[in-house]
Amino acid sequence: MSRHMDSAFKLFAFFILLGITSCCAIGREQTTTETVINKRGENLFLLGNFDNFTLDAVVKKLEKSPEITRIVFTANGGSNDDSATLKLGRFIWQEKLDTHVLEGGVIASGGVSLFLPGVKRSIGKNVYIGVHSWQHCSGSGVLNCKSAKDFAHTDPAHRLHNDYIKEMLSTDSFYWFSINAAPQNSIHWLSSSEIQSFKLVNHSINENLEIPFPRAFQNEYENVCHNCPMKNR
Repeated sequence: MSRHMDSAFKLFAFFILLGITSCCAIGREQTTTETVINKRGENLFLLGNFDNFTLDAVVKKLEKSPEITRIVFTANGGSNDDSATLKLGRFIWQEKLDTHVLEGGVIASGGVSLFLPGVKRSIGKNVYIGVHSWQHCSGSGVLNCKSAKDFAHTDPAHRLHNDYIKEMLSTDSFYWFSINAAPQNSIHWLSSSEIQSFKLVNHSINENLEIPFPRAFQNEYENVCHNCPMKNR
C-alpha cells in the first residue's frame, strides 16, 4: 500500500471512529436526566424540568440512600413526560416521603404533581405554585389541539391526571380547578387562600434549608417564574 493510500486509509478510519464516538456520546446523553439532583442529609433536592429519565435517576438515588425522608423542590417548572412523572409521584407516595418547596422557590405544572404525594407537604416563605390546563394534539402537519376543559367530564382523556390527583388528595376538585384556571400556554399562580382551600399544604417545618446549587437555581427560577406576580419578588 502506498504512503498516499495509507494516509487516506488512516483518515477514513479516523472519521469512522469519530462517528462511532459521536454516536455513543449521543446515546449517553439520551439516557441522562437534565433534572439536577442533589442529596443533603435526609433531603433530596430537585431542580429543573422532569424528563423521561428523571424517574430512574431519582428512584436509584432513593434506593441507594434510605436515609432520605424528604423531597425538596426548588425551581421546577414542568414535565416532558407526564406518565413518567406521575409514576415517580406514586413511588414517592409509596415510599411515604415528605415534600417541601424551598423558601423563595417555585413549582408549576408537573412540579406541582410531584409535590402532592408527600405525606407531610410544606412550603417556605414567598413560594409560587402554578397550575394550568393540559392539551391533546393529533394529526400531522397542521395539528388539531384540544384543551382539557373541552373534553367531556366523562371522557377517558381526563383519567391520567384526574385519577392521580384523587389518589393524592382523596378528591379530584383540585384537578377540575387546575384545568379551568389557565390554558395550557399560560399559568395561574395560586393564592394563599386557594392553597389552603385545596389542602395542598398540611405541615410546616422550622428548618432553614440551604440550597445546594444557588447559581443554577437563580437561572431556573427566572425561566419558571418570569411572569410571577411582583408582590413577593
